[in-house]
Amino acid sequence: MGLSRVKVMAMALTGTFVRARYFGRARDLPGVKEMFEAHKPKPAPDKPLERRADLRKQVDASYYGYNLDEEDGTLLAYEAAKEKEAFENLLNSGEDDNDPDWEPLPGDAGDGKGWLLPTVEEVQEELVERRRRKLLDQLG
Repeated sequence: MGLSRVKVMAMALTGTFVRARYFGRARDLPGVKEMFEAHKPKPAPDKPLERRADLRKQVDASYYGYNLDEEDGTLLAYEAAKEKEAFENLLNSGEDDNDPDWEPLPGDAGDGKGWLLPTVEEVQEELVERRRRKLLDQLG
């Protein structure tokens, strides 16, 4: 089934034309040429994407954590300095600078008592009580 030139132009301008194949001089028709230019693939970026093999060449033992930093002491000295700095900041800040929205965890009161977790029976009893209250609210 052939398409008229008007239909081809309308479909080319709206971008709904998908199935047609143009050969030879038909590609030079005004509506068809613009359609091909609009659907032309975007140019590749200037820098080509690195291949997996190229990336593997840059990976050495330090990537996997086998550095010699701990052996020569540079990392340990840096960590010790940062720990000392953090400890001094903690001492200077005091305990009054807590966030007002901060809430301590239950059982984390510093009194040595652990968490008081409910037993299975207490949980089931609470769930039954909630269901009972919900049913009573629906009824009355």
